[in-house]
Amino acid sequence: MDSVTELEGGRVLVIDGSWAGEPVRLINVYAPSDVGERRELFQHLRPQLVTSRTIMMGGDFNCILESGGHCGARAGEGWMDDAAKFLANMVGEASMTDVIGYMGPDAKNFTWSRPDRSVRSRIDFVFTSKSVRIRQHSMVTVHFSDHRAIRFQGELTGKFLTGPGTWKLNSSLLGREDVQEELRRTYSEWQGMKDTFQSIGEWWEWVKGRIQDFFKNVGTKAARGRRKEFSRLQQQLQELHNLKLRGWYIMIPLEAVKKELSEHFHDESRRIIFRSKLENLEKGEKCNSFFFNKIHSTHTPLVQLRNSEGFLCDTKEDIRKAVTDFYGDLYSEKRSDGDQAEKF
Repeated sequence: MDSVTELEGGRVLVIDGSWAGEPVRLINVYAPSDVGERRELFQHLRPQLVTSRTIMMGGDFNCILESGGHCGARAGEGWMDDAAKFLANMVGEASMTDVIGYMGPDAKNFTWSRPDRSVRSRIDFVFTSKSVRIRQHSMVTVHFSDHRAIRFQGELTGKFLTGPGTWKLNSSLLGREDVQEELRRTYSEWQGMKDTFQSIGEWWEWVKGRIQDFFKNVGTKAARGRRKEFSRLQQQLQELHNLKLRGWYIMIPLEAVKKELSEHFHDESRRIIFRSKLENLEKGEKCNSFFFNKIHSTHTPLVQLRNSEGFLCDTKEDIRKAVTDFYGDLYSEKRSDGDQAEKF
């Protein structure tokens, strides 16, 4: 397990880890019943789907995503609210698969019902990345709850996923005095190592790699600090909300925390737009579905590769061997005829 993050006062739990050696992200969701609060929760959840990790997301989303997802009173078309439409678009942007797939005849796949079964809905879901091959799934009755659980078995397809891509310096770090001071101190230490290299050029090549590592580490620490600050604000918001329910007047500090959270999401939106690598943006461009689609379009898995003999390779081992053979031959020492080269 790499990290565990709690969002929205216990409404969302994000766990990063590994499964069979592959990086995965598990997300558990418990959405509120109010439409506005539910849509706001999904908006905060959305950036968690912008990742190269394999995603498995499940829980009680408290809304339906299909016209037949509700049986009984007020069933039929038009039942999807704004939050449900936002969730459907979000799942589509992340190219995720609904494990159950659909409500099914006679509402056999419903996940919630009234005790008399007069109203039944499918409001609980499990979504996975397309790199997860679903082997089987079933609905499980839970006797202490009015919801049924979703159980599924799946496996990773073993296809290559794209890596993090090219690295770019986060220029905002250059304006921080603490980063400038640490870089000056570290660079002076690097300068003292010039004599250990055969030439200044060799030393400079080594320094360039150290500079990149330096800013990667600083950027990682900054991102970790932002996540901690976000968790702190979430916890503070929950505590203030609990005080409000008890009759305390806490509107001023509550609005202050909401303002800080708004600024946090504004900064996150700017980072998402930056990661989309889109040029010629209009001033004040807002983060929307386009930028999420742009990021996901660069994470297309490598599923096949033709080797030097012209055969298609579709397993991880065969693809790795084809790449190794290609570059091994490309950069190997070539035989040459000195006499003929001189004539040429």
